[in-house]
Amino acid sequence: MELRHLRYFVAVAEELHFTKAAVRLHIAQPPLSQQIHNLEEELGIKLFERVKRTTRLTDAGICFFKEAKQILLHVEQASETARRVDRGETGRLAVGFVGSVVHTFLPKTFRLFRERFPHVELVLYELNSNEQAKAILDKRFDIGFLYPHFHDDRLQLQTIVRAPFVVAMPNKHILSSLKKIDIKELAQEPFIVLTRSSEPVIRDTFISMCHSAGFSPKIAQEASQIQTVLGIVASGLGICLVPDHIKNIKRPGVLYKPLSGSPPIVELAVAWRDDSHSPLIESFVRVTTEVIKQ
Repeated sequence: MELRHLRYFVAVAEELHFTKAAVRLHIAQPPLSQQIHNLEEELGIKLFERVKRTTRLTDAGICFFKEAKQILLHVEQASETARRVDRGETGRLAVGFVGSVVHTFLPKTFRLFRERFPHVELVLYELNSNEQAKAILDKRFDIGFLYPHFHDDRLQLQTIVRAPFVVAMPNKHILSSLKKIDIKELAQEPFIVLTRSSEPVIRDTFISMCHSAGFSPKIAQEASQIQTVLGIVASGLGICLVPDHIKNIKRPGVLYKPLSGSPPIVELAVAWRDDSHSPLIESFVRVTTEVIKQ
């Protein structure tokens, strides 16, 4: 038995007329009658009673009609679901991200993606860059927003933001009137920093900047969340160096000042497995790129 047999049967059952059903199916009437006869032979039952010029369903035919309709409906639903998955319109997408991007383009990306693909389930995880890369390679995540500081042929990386470091300082800091800050002027300042476990790229770049400027930073406090770091800065207990996109966090009592010269650039990238050809990932990357360009 094939699906076409069910479709032929349902058409005849709905029309109760072989010729009309044949027209509806775009086939000749004799082959249709033969297909129904073959189906009855296979099932070992009569599906139709043919009395003179009328056709009606037998009791067994009525029962089979209800089940056949359900089967065809399920097949159509399954086919449509598969087509939508293939087009990247439905499914589940596990997305990792570093905490700092929550305050940048990420909320708008999620909102726009949800508007365009309402049948896709977004599952979000906040992890540092190293943890995300491992989760993507282990196939626990589909895609992630991270600071790449490694090369792995198993990962596709697309840089979406290149941000120079800036100084976040209390708004009443002695250097707050300057348009730009020379990092060497910060040698004696107490620094509030992210823990290395929360974001090793930011922490390592910060340490490297200070060493290149000829001093070791005085670390006064550490925190695992950028909001906590900025809160401590606002209280006047120190300053911090952060990527430029952190300026989107408008914290009362905190000023952001650019560094003079050519401060280091930190890249933020979207990453996914090189062997992944998911339409969902393609759709998500496309929406992300669109938001970034706005």
